[in-house]
This record gives sequence, C-alpha cells and structure tokens, in this order.
Amino acid sequence: MPITLPPLTRRDWLKRGTAAAFGTLAASQASALEIPEQTWVLFSDTHVAADEALTARGVCMAENLLRCSNQVLKIGQKPFGLIINGDCAYLEGISEDYVTFLRCLQPLREQSIQIHCTLGNHDHRTNFLNAVIGPPPPNAERPMQVPDKHVATVTSAQVNWILLDSLDLVNKTPGLLGQPQLVWLERELRNCPNKPTFVVAHHNPQGPVPEGGKPTGMQDSDAMFDLLASFPKVQGFIYGHTHTWLRSKHEKTGLPLINLPPIAYTFDPKRPNGWVIVRVNEDRAEFELRALNPAHEQHGEKQVIKFV
Repeated sequence: MPITLPPLTRRDWLKRGTAAAFGTLAASQASALEIPEQTWVLFSDTHVAADEALTARGVCMAENLLRCSNQVLKIGQKPFGLIINGDCAYLEGISEDYVTFLRCLQPLREQSIQIHCTLGNHDHRTNFLNAVIGPPPPNAERPMQVPDKHVATVTSAQVNWILLDSLDLVNKTPGLLGQPQLVWLERELRNCPNKPTFVVAHHNPQGPVPEGGKPTGMQDSDAMFDLLASFPKVQGFIYGHTHTWLRSKHEKTGLPLINLPPIAYTFDPKRPNGWVIVRVNEDRAEFELRALNPAHEQHGEKQVIKFV
C-alpha cells in the first residue's frame, strides 16, 4: 500500500474527493485541452526527532521542516502533490519521532496538499504506518503489493512518479530493493500511463565497492537501472540519502539523476539544505533548489530535464 498521509478532517476528505473527480474529468479531456503546468514539491532527509528542539550538526531538524512547510505555502501555486523521500525520522524511527514529524507537516495538510512518503534507512515501517495511517484491525495484515515493502505510483495529467522502498535494515546505511520489488517495478512500468515517468527511492545508486569497503547506497541499483533503461518513458531517477544537492547522469544508461538536498543537516557545511520545487510542462520538468539559506550561492539553481 502507498504511504499517503490521510486528510485531517472529513471536510478535507470531501474536498479532495471533489478535486479527484475533477482531475479525472480533466485527464479525459487532455487531448482536447492544453494541459497547464503542474507544480510538485520534493522533500528528503527530514530526520525529525521526538524532541522537536533536538539539534544535530548545528541544525534543529523539526524547525527546518516547519520552515520548509511554511515556505511551500508561499510559492503562489498550490502543489499538485508533495513527495518526502525517506529518512523522515531521526535515527531508528521510533513512534514519537513520527508524532513530531506529522506536527511539522500540519500547515500543509490543513491546506489539503497531498503528501506521499517513501522510506529510508532511518525509518521503521510499522512505527511509521501506525503513526500516519493507524494500526490495522486486530488479526489483520496490511495489504501490500510487494512483501515487506511499500510502493506506489502517483500519476497526473503530466507525469508519473513511481515510489520505491529501499529500506533494508533500520539504522544501517545500505539499501536494497529486492527481487520482488524489481518484478513489481517492471510490471508497473509496463502498465502505468504512457507519459513521462520519474522513479523515486531514498538510496543513491551504488557504484563499485573498493576491496575491504562497505556498501553505502542501493546495493541492487545496477539491476534497477538495467530495467529503467528498457522503458523510454522513464525520464530520471530521484534519490536522497547522501544529504547533497547534485545533478548528474547515470554512467551506464545516461539517465538523469537528481540527488535531493536534506531538509535536516548537511554533511558538508558548505552545501545547501532545503527542498526542491518541480515545474512540469508537456515537454520538460524543471527542478529548482530552494535553499533554506536564500543567500546560498546555489539557491535557485535549476536542472531542466527535456522529455524524450
């Protein structure tokens, strides 16, 4: 099942239901009408702790998330959706971390902005789902498309986002998709609407590990990229984990890569933290860094991916 934060009230639920019905109608008329530009928002590596005043590396994580949430409300155009790409919790994904995490997202949820989450290596599946969705009924199991993984496809008139689960072991650095998830991904790419598609997972692609070294990224990323390369609709891979804003291309496939900045702390104090706004048109997607420090030299930096 996808991890999509539920609306706060029944009134919000009704409002979103109406919007969804309108969206379906608009999509059905897409061939006759010009599809307007869509705005999406990408967060990553929030690392929120139960104690909202806790700081790490000189940063108060909860304060940063609340600041970013409020900044999103001021961009002038309501986002079609917001994706939080893993490591939502501080270290071990304790239940209380997610209580604070949700509180920091309150301003966005009050405006009925739909929020979708992936999981990182500092998250805990059960604790997260119990906090954001609620525990399953007694003696019942959660419906899952992939065993022990939480995946989703979010689609709109302009673009698909396929959200993967690279969490392997809690509070252990490397990530793993696993063969069942790769099988699901291939099936989803075959069946999802034929439009520009971005694949999103928390962990970075894992290159060759030096002798005696340890993996730190997605250990089966080569298998994933071999799969992505066979689907022309895939326009890029989005990841977090390294706490670095970086734009590059995959060495083997040439697929565009976007490494999201952290909302929490950076490992290099010279690098920016913040979030990314994505403007999607019929022929391109523009990713723009919104640094928490607007004086940072990379604030406003853009990466344009032209659809092929």
